[in-house]
Amino acid sequence: MTSTGPVVLTYDGDVAQIVIDRPETRNAISSAVMDGLEEAITAVEGSAVGAVVLRGAGDRVFVSGGDLKELAEVRDFESAQAMAVRMRGILDRLGRLPVPVVAAVNGDAYGGGGEVALACDVRIAADDVRMGFTQVNLGIMPAWGGVERLAALVGRGRAMYLLATGTVVTGADLLTWGLAEQVVPRASFEEGWRALAHGLAEVPRDALVGIKAVANATVPREHPQTADLATSAFARTWVSDGHWQAVARQQERRRTTSASRGQ
Repeated sequence: MTSTGPVVLTYDGDVAQIVIDRPETRNAISSAVMDGLEEAITAVEGSAVGAVVLRGAGDRVFVSGGDLKELAEVRDFESAQAMAVRMRGILDRLGRLPVPVVAAVNGDAYGGGGEVALACDVRIAADDVRMGFTQVNLGIMPAWGGVERLAALVGRGRAMYLLATGTVVTGADLLTWGLAEQVVPRASFEEGWRALAHGLAEVPRDALVGIKAVANATVPREHPQTADLATSAFARTWVSDGHWQAVARQQERRRTTSASRGQ
């Protein structure tokens, strides 16, 4: 086992498992998580595994998105764009691994969490999982390549609908929308993702590598030609007054809810 701060890499035969392990922040993406993901991907790149699994720790949240406490310090356009460029590049590297990458969506995946799931090749989710590209509720847009990946996955019209409305999709509807390839009962989730990953790893590696290479050539997993447009568009929304006003409203709702529960 290799552990790098909040990211843990383990091997089970021909399957590598990368776990984002930050339960105290609902597995949010921080700079330390980015460091750990880069190191884990580098290690997997140098291995002979037949499949990779990415998941969050626990059974409530896959990835909650960016670490809002840390990101609250990002107030200028250049820093916002640099953050987006870095995480987008990490997800591009994840998708560029030569063998299938499975997102084991163990819990809810909102905003950036949905973007992380989309960067993988296939997604298996528990039947009580909720996924939504809810960035619009904070007056921003996906920062990490999610717009392009979602459009490639479900089609432009459906992507526009999901992104512009922030609609949350649950359970079997993940299949209907094309956001997951397999949905299994919560009670059998661990068994389900392990069976999928090990089944893939049993396929001769040359065949897996070839299939993925041709599939990626047909439907690209990364879109460098749109990177500057997408990250600069995100950065403009991030530094806008509308975004910070939405953040303030959300924080006030949380304070009100907490106070109500305390009574």
